[in-house]
Amino acid sequence: MIIGCKTTLLPFDEKWAELVRKWVNQPDVRRGTGSEGPVSDIEHRIWYEDLMADRAQRVFVVGEGQGEHARPVGLVGLKHIQPRSRSAEYWIYVGEQESRRNGLAEDATRLILDFGFNTLNLHIIYLSVMRTNVAAMTLYRKLAFVEEGIARARAFAEGRFVDLVNFSMNEEEFRND
Repeated sequence: MIIGCKTTLLPFDEKWAELVRKWVNQPDVRRGTGSEGPVSDIEHRIWYEDLMADRAQRVFVVGEGQGEHARPVGLVGLKHIQPRSRSAEYWIYVGEQESRRNGLAEDATRLILDFGFNTLNLHIIYLSVMRTNVAAMTLYRKLAFVEEGIARARAFAEGRFVDLVNFSMNEEEFRND
């Protein structure tokens, strides 16, 4: 477990799988992640098993509060971890609506960045976000991610194509923030 000011990153154990499926099946979470339609219990089980077997990913449950009794509110992770280039792609979502917009995503992001740069020894962490997700882009700019560019009409969401905005942070930028 990794403890921050407002959140704790908890191991993504099987006991959290059904709660995570509930979050993923919420339309607003699907919009933010780009996921399609409702996820069945079988699809979710296969996803979880594949995730646990994938050594190029690290996923944590975001717990609101500190320590082992923190209340699960979302997921955060690093995927496409490349040891040679020391890079990974960051992602996050807060599944509990009442836990959004109160600094939990910021705290969890700081924790996963610290884990990525200091524990995994990454050189760069990158992400893509839909241009329509203004709250997320505001967070990434606040945390000193650097905007790298736009992937035009790269995602399809809510019946239309939307741009993806690419951000990254390297280890020097992380240590200077």
